[in-house]
Amino acid sequence: MKRTQHLNLAVSIFSFMFILIFSALAISAEPQIKIDFETQVLPILQNRCFSCHSAPKTDPSGAITKSKGGVQLDSVKGIEMSLHGEVIIAGAPEDSRLYQRTTLPEGDTGIMPPIDEGEPLTTKETDLIRKWIAQGADYGEWTGNQSESKPSTPDPDPHPPTVMPPITALAFSHDGKYVVACSQAGLHIYDFPTLNLQRTIEVSARNIHALAFSPDGDRLAVGGGDPATQGIIEIFSWPEGRSIRSLRAHRDSVTAVAWRDASSLASASLDRRIILWDLPTESPIQQLEGHSRGVSSLCFLNDKERLVSTGVDQSVRVWDVTSGTLMRNMNNHTLPVHHLALRPGTSGLPMIVSAGDDRTVRFWQPTIGRMVKFARLKAAPLDVAWLNNGARIVAACADGAIRLVDPDSVEVTGEIQALKGWAYALAVHPTDGSIVVGGPNAQVRRIIPK
Repeated sequence: MKRTQHLNLAVSIFSFMFILIFSALAISAEPQIKIDFETQVLPILQNRCFSCHSAPKTDPSGAITKSKGGVQLDSVKGIEMSLHGEVIIAGAPEDSRLYQRTTLPEGDTGIMPPIDEGEPLTTKETDLIRKWIAQGADYGEWTGNQSESKPSTPDPDPHPPTVMPPITALAFSHDGKYVVACSQAGLHIYDFPTLNLQRTIEVSARNIHALAFSPDGDRLAVGGGDPATQGIIEIFSWPEGRSIRSLRAHRDSVTAVAWRDASSLASASLDRRIILWDLPTESPIQQLEGHSRGVSSLCFLNDKERLVSTGVDQSVRVWDVTSGTLMRNMNNHTLPVHHLALRPGTSGLPMIVSAGDDRTVRFWQPTIGRMVKFARLKAAPLDVAWLNNGARIVAACADGAIRLVDPDSVEVTGEIQALKGWAYALAVHPTDGSIVVGGPNAQVRRIIPK
């Protein structure tokens, strides 16, 4: 009798385990349900985002209301031309600003929608956005409903001013006579100091993020690409502006370029890799991997043997470019980092400044892996540079202001409202110390710091 009971119990247990295993296999084998953009994601954007991030509108008075922060979400073209082309990166929700900004902790100053514009998105809404981006960000047949961004009253001006893409990077020619700016419209060459537009040069990449002149100033490297598809570094002769070579190995947009010497340079990408290139052969000679998210900025130390990088993963890393090894990893920033700059001069330990979404500029001694100090600003710094003597840094910020910071006292010693909208990029003149700032609608302005 007992033997029969034990046998029945064993059979029951086996049957129960079989059912559990079969159910688990059935669930794991179930195909993933594809998120439909128009019925599931678009309503979220319409209800929570379009009021601030739509195509420019003209009100009855003739005033033009622009999309906030240069980010437009009401059309596929608008999304692709928005801030640095990083708003939506197919297959990479953690690197996409739409997902990053909507999932920040409640109360964070960078959360979208802003605190004063309504409640944060629900977990269900952000999960839908994450899954849709992870599945490839397929818009289906949707390209953008223009009626959603047009004014309800007739446009009194049949020829409103053209809205241009934002300036994403700036660089001075070595002689200081020209400023080069880049945007989705190409390369813009401005005379300095008048800032009169001299010419525009077409480039291969759709989205351009980075500019750097070669050490002798006779070539210009331009970094960009097609989001989630390929990265491109195009080299132009200067001042002719003739395309002389194109480097393609990155799997996502190139966000930074830094020359090591006349025959090699480093590039960083949203594909999380850094590549050191040999220009005569147009081939990669070293790949540095370790960033968990996209890399946004690069900076060689004076010895050219060590490279500093930073990015969306909030870390500042120091690399030995000859061996490809990671030397230091510093993680004091609490949000993505946009830019790095090396302090001029060669005396003492090298010093780097970084600019992050956590509204800080942080000062580092990278060779010993130490953060020295930091300053918290009123708005997030998007770009940063040293004045020529290294006595102060200047930061271009999300509120359109530039701020001057003393690296020793970390006090803000100056604040100038430079642009309407985000100040995306800046460059310091090689001799006179004046600053050029770039931002939305192709704004470029010269600032003379006091």
